[in-house]
Amino acid sequence: MNEQLDLFAWADERPSNVVDAMPALIRKAAIETIYAIPRPKGEGKVIALDRRAA
Repeated sequence: MNEQLDLFAWADERPSNVVDAMPALIRKAAIETIYAIPRPKGEGKVIALDRRAA
């Protein structure tokens, strides 16, 4: 059976910085899929996600 993910319950279990980053990560994944952007090979670098004022 398919089980629907309850996003509110999922978000309550995560730290706020993960929930804040999710829309950007989903958008990035969608754009990479739509435009077939090649993924880099090799080891990636971990960067800090900072909030920036508009």
